[in-house]
Amino acid sequence: MNTYKQSGTLTAVRDDLIMRSMLARVGDIPDLVLLPVLRAVAEDRAAVDADWAALTARRTRNRVFEAPRWSYKRRYGQFVRELEWTTTELTRVLPAEDVTDLVSGAVSARLRRWLRYLLPAFESVRLIPKGMYPAVMDAGVGFATFLVGPIHRTGLEPDGTLVYEIPECAMHTSVSSPAAQENSCLMGCKAACERVFDQNSAMPLEFEPHLPGLSCTLRVRPPAPRSAAV
Repeated sequence: MNTYKQSGTLTAVRDDLIMRSMLARVGDIPDLVLLPVLRAVAEDRAAVDADWAALTARRTRNRVFEAPRWSYKRRYGQFVRELEWTTTELTRVLPAEDVTDLVSGAVSARLRRWLRYLLPAFESVRLIPKGMYPAVMDAGVGFATFLVGPIHRTGLEPDGTLVYEIPECAMHTSVSSPAAQENSCLMGCKAACERVFDQNSAMPLEFEPHLPGLSCTLRVRPPAPRSAAV
Protein backbone atom coordinates (compact mmCIF):
# COMPACT_ATOMS: atom_id res chain seq x y z
CA MET A 1 0.00 0.00 0.00
CA ASN A 2 1.05 3.57 -0.55
CA THR A 3 1.87 5.16 2.81
CA TYR A 4 2.87 8.62 1.59
CA LYS A 5 2.83 11.25 4.33
CA GLN A 6 3.01 14.97 3.81
CA SER A 7 6.09 16.13 5.69
CA GLY A 8 9.42 17.85 5.31
CA THR A 9 10.60 21.17 4.01
CA LEU A 10 10.77 20.14 0.36
CA THR A 11 7.19 18.90 0.44
CA ALA A 12 6.06 22.15 2.07
CA VAL A 13 7.86 24.23 -0.58
CA ARG A 14 6.41 22.09 -3.38
CA ASP A 15 2.85 22.31 -2.06
CA ASP A 16 3.13 26.07 -1.57
CA LEU A 17 4.43 26.63 -5.11
CA ILE A 18 1.76 24.42 -6.69
CA MET A 19 -0.97 26.09 -4.63
CA ARG A 20 0.22 29.53 -5.73
CA SER A 21 0.14 28.39 -9.34
CA MET A 22 -3.36 26.92 -9.07
CA LEU A 23 -4.77 29.92 -7.21
CA ALA A 24 -3.40 32.20 -9.93
CA ARG A 25 -6.03 30.50 -12.13
CA VAL A 26 -8.94 29.80 -9.79
CA GLY A 27 -8.38 32.13 -6.83
CA ASP A 28 -10.57 34.95 -8.13
CA ILE A 29 -13.64 32.79 -8.81
CA PRO A 30 -15.45 33.77 -5.58
CA ASP A 31 -14.82 37.47 -6.26
CA LEU A 32 -15.20 37.77 -10.03
CA VAL A 33 -17.58 34.92 -10.90
CA LEU A 34 -19.76 34.05 -7.92
CA LEU A 35 -20.12 37.39 -6.16
CA PRO A 36 -21.63 39.19 -9.22
CA VAL A 37 -24.22 36.41 -9.52
CA LEU A 38 -25.01 36.66 -5.83
CA ARG A 39 -25.44 40.42 -6.08
CA ALA A 40 -27.83 39.96 -8.99
CA VAL A 41 -30.09 37.40 -7.28
CA ALA A 42 -29.95 38.48 -3.63
CA GLU A 43 -32.85 40.42 -2.16
CA ASP A 44 -30.55 42.75 -0.24
CA ARG A 45 -27.47 43.66 -2.27
CA ALA A 46 -26.26 46.10 0.37
CA ALA A 47 -26.18 43.30 2.95
CA VAL A 48 -24.24 41.10 0.53
CA ASP A 49 -21.67 43.84 -0.02
CA ALA A 50 -21.35 44.49 3.71
CA ASP A 51 -20.86 40.82 4.53
CA TRP A 52 -18.36 40.40 1.69
CA ALA A 53 -16.40 43.43 2.91
CA ALA A 54 -16.27 41.96 6.41
CA LEU A 55 -15.06 38.64 5.03
CA THR A 56 -12.36 40.07 2.78
CA ALA A 57 -11.15 42.29 5.62
CA ARG A 58 -9.64 39.09 7.02
CA ARG A 59 -7.27 38.83 4.07
CA THR A 60 -3.61 39.20 4.98
CA ARG A 61 -0.85 40.55 2.82
CA ASN A 62 1.89 38.40 1.36
CA ARG A 63 4.89 38.31 3.63
CA VAL A 64 8.51 38.44 2.51
CA PHE A 65 9.66 35.89 5.06
CA GLU A 66 6.99 33.28 5.65
CA ALA A 67 7.38 29.56 6.16
CA PRO A 68 6.08 27.64 3.12
CA ARG A 69 3.61 25.65 5.21
CA TRP A 70 2.05 28.83 6.64
CA SER A 71 2.04 30.51 3.23
CA TYR A 72 0.21 27.50 1.80
CA LYS A 73 -2.34 27.40 4.62
CA ARG A 74 -2.96 31.15 4.51
CA ARG A 75 -3.53 31.28 0.74
CA TYR A 76 -5.60 28.12 0.55
CA GLY A 77 -7.62 29.02 3.64
CA GLN A 78 -8.49 32.45 2.26
CA PHE A 79 -9.70 30.97 -1.02
CA VAL A 80 -11.80 28.28 0.69
CA ARG A 81 -13.37 30.73 3.14
CA GLU A 82 -14.47 33.00 0.34
CA LEU A 83 -15.61 30.12 -1.86
CA GLU A 84 -17.61 28.62 1.00
CA TRP A 85 -19.27 31.93 1.83
CA THR A 86 -20.30 32.76 -1.73
CA THR A 87 -21.58 29.25 -2.47
CA THR A 88 -23.50 29.08 0.79
CA GLU A 89 -25.14 32.45 0.15
CA LEU A 90 -26.03 31.42 -3.39
CA THR A 91 -27.74 28.25 -2.14
CA ARG A 92 -30.00 30.43 -0.01
CA VAL A 93 -31.59 31.92 -3.13
CA LEU A 94 -30.91 29.39 -5.89
CA PRO A 95 -31.36 25.61 -6.18
CA ALA A 96 -28.27 23.73 -5.01
CA GLU A 97 -28.10 21.94 -8.38
CA ASP A 98 -27.81 25.27 -10.20
CA VAL A 99 -25.13 26.53 -7.85
CA THR A 100 -23.19 23.28 -8.22
CA ASP A 101 -23.31 23.60 -11.99
CA LEU A 102 -22.14 27.22 -11.83
CA VAL A 103 -19.28 26.55 -9.40
CA SER A 104 -18.07 23.27 -10.87
CA GLY A 105 -18.27 24.70 -14.38
CA ALA A 106 -16.18 27.74 -13.47
CA VAL A 107 -13.60 25.76 -11.50
CA SER A 108 -13.28 22.93 -14.02
CA ALA A 109 -12.82 25.36 -16.91
CA ARG A 110 -10.02 27.14 -15.04
CA LEU A 111 -8.43 23.82 -14.03
CA ARG A 112 -8.40 22.63 -17.63
CA ARG A 113 -6.66 25.85 -18.59
CA TRP A 114 -4.16 25.41 -15.75
CA LEU A 115 -3.48 21.78 -16.72
CA ARG A 116 -3.56 22.34 -20.48
CA TYR A 117 -0.02 21.04 -20.99
CA LEU A 118 -0.42 18.08 -18.64
CA LEU A 119 -3.82 16.71 -19.65
CA PRO A 120 -2.58 15.33 -23.00
CA ALA A 121 0.33 13.67 -21.19
CA PHE A 122 -2.11 11.90 -18.86
CA GLU A 123 -3.21 9.81 -21.85
CA SER A 124 0.03 7.82 -21.43
CA VAL A 125 -1.62 6.17 -18.41
CA ARG A 126 -3.42 3.91 -20.89
CA LEU A 127 -0.04 2.44 -21.89
CA ILE A 128 1.07 1.45 -18.38
CA PRO A 129 1.27 -2.34 -17.89
CA LYS A 130 -1.26 -3.65 -15.37
CA GLY A 131 1.46 -4.85 -13.04
CA MET A 132 2.97 -1.37 -12.80
CA TYR A 133 -0.29 0.56 -12.77
CA PRO A 134 -0.87 0.74 -8.98
CA ALA A 135 2.66 1.95 -8.22
CA VAL A 136 2.60 4.54 -10.99
CA MET A 137 -0.79 5.84 -9.87
CA ASP A 138 0.39 6.00 -6.26
CA ALA A 139 3.09 8.41 -7.39
CA GLY A 140 0.61 10.41 -9.44
CA VAL A 141 -1.98 10.61 -6.67
CA GLY A 142 0.77 11.65 -4.26
CA PHE A 143 1.04 14.85 -6.32
CA ALA A 144 -2.49 15.75 -5.17
CA THR A 145 -1.39 16.22 -1.56
CA PHE A 146 -1.17 19.95 -2.29
CA LEU A 147 -4.96 19.92 -2.71
CA VAL A 148 -6.17 17.31 -0.22
CA GLY A 149 -3.33 16.78 2.25
CA PRO A 150 -1.97 13.33 3.20
CA ILE A 151 -3.45 10.50 1.16
CA HIS A 152 -2.75 6.78 1.07
CA ARG A 153 -4.00 3.78 -0.88
CA THR A 154 -6.15 1.34 1.07
CA GLY A 155 -7.51 -1.02 -1.53
CA LEU A 156 -7.65 -2.44 -5.03
CA GLU A 157 -11.09 -3.41 -6.29
CA PRO A 158 -11.69 -6.38 -8.62
CA ASP A 159 -12.17 -4.15 -11.69
CA GLY A 160 -8.79 -2.50 -11.12
CA THR A 161 -10.10 0.58 -9.32
CA LEU A 162 -7.60 1.97 -6.82
CA VAL A 163 -9.05 3.20 -3.53
CA TYR A 164 -7.37 6.00 -1.58
CA GLU A 165 -8.25 7.49 1.78
CA ILE A 166 -7.85 11.15 2.70
CA PRO A 167 -7.99 11.29 6.54
CA GLU A 168 -8.51 15.06 6.84
CA CYS A 169 -8.85 16.97 3.60
CA ALA A 170 -6.79 20.15 3.45
CA MET A 171 -9.75 21.97 1.92
CA HIS A 172 -11.39 21.74 5.35
CA THR A 173 -8.34 22.07 7.62
CA SER A 174 -6.87 25.06 5.76
CA VAL A 175 -9.51 27.36 7.26
CA SER A 176 -8.69 26.38 10.87
CA SER A 177 -12.28 25.46 11.58
CA PRO A 178 -13.58 22.18 13.03
CA ALA A 179 -16.54 22.33 10.62
CA ALA A 180 -16.47 20.86 7.13
CA GLN A 181 -16.52 23.30 4.23
CA GLU A 182 -19.41 21.44 2.65
CA ASN A 183 -20.17 23.45 -0.48
CA SER A 184 -16.53 24.06 -1.32
CA CYS A 185 -15.97 20.32 -1.00
CA LEU A 186 -18.97 19.14 -3.02
CA MET A 187 -19.02 21.89 -5.66
CA GLY A 188 -15.50 23.27 -5.92
CA CYS A 189 -13.61 19.99 -5.48
CA LYS A 190 -15.71 16.85 -6.06
CA ALA A 191 -17.98 18.09 -8.86
CA ALA A 192 -15.27 20.17 -10.55
CA CYS A 193 -12.57 17.50 -10.49
CA GLU A 194 -14.99 14.83 -11.65
CA ARG A 195 -15.84 17.07 -14.62
CA VAL A 196 -12.17 17.38 -15.57
CA PHE A 197 -11.38 13.70 -14.96
CA ASP A 198 -14.65 12.19 -16.12
CA GLN A 199 -15.44 8.63 -17.19
CA ASN A 200 -13.97 9.23 -20.64
CA SER A 201 -10.64 10.52 -19.38
CA ALA A 202 -7.46 8.54 -18.85
CA MET A 203 -7.94 8.86 -15.08
CA PRO A 204 -11.64 8.77 -14.15
CA LEU A 205 -11.93 10.06 -10.58
CA GLU A 206 -14.72 9.54 -8.08
CA PHE A 207 -14.72 11.40 -4.76
CA GLU A 208 -16.79 10.21 -1.80
CA PRO A 209 -16.67 12.89 0.92
CA HIS A 210 -17.66 11.66 4.38
CA LEU A 211 -19.48 14.79 5.49
CA PRO A 212 -19.92 16.25 8.01
CA GLY A 213 -16.54 14.68 8.75
CA LEU A 214 -13.35 15.91 7.13
CA SER A 215 -12.29 12.67 5.44
CA CYS A 216 -12.86 11.47 1.89
CA THR A 217 -12.46 8.35 -0.21
CA LEU A 218 -11.02 8.74 -3.69
CA ARG A 219 -11.45 6.07 -6.34
CA VAL A 220 -9.32 6.09 -9.47
CA ARG A 221 -11.15 4.03 -12.06
CA PRO A 222 -9.32 2.17 -14.84
CA PRO A 223 -9.16 4.24 -18.03
CA ALA A 224 -11.80 3.54 -20.64
CA PRO A 225 -10.59 2.06 -23.94
CA ARG A 226 -9.69 4.73 -26.49
CA SER A 227 -12.66 3.78 -28.70
CA ALA A 228 -15.05 4.25 -25.78
CA ALA A 229 -13.41 7.51 -24.74
CA VAL A 230 -13.92 8.92 -28.23
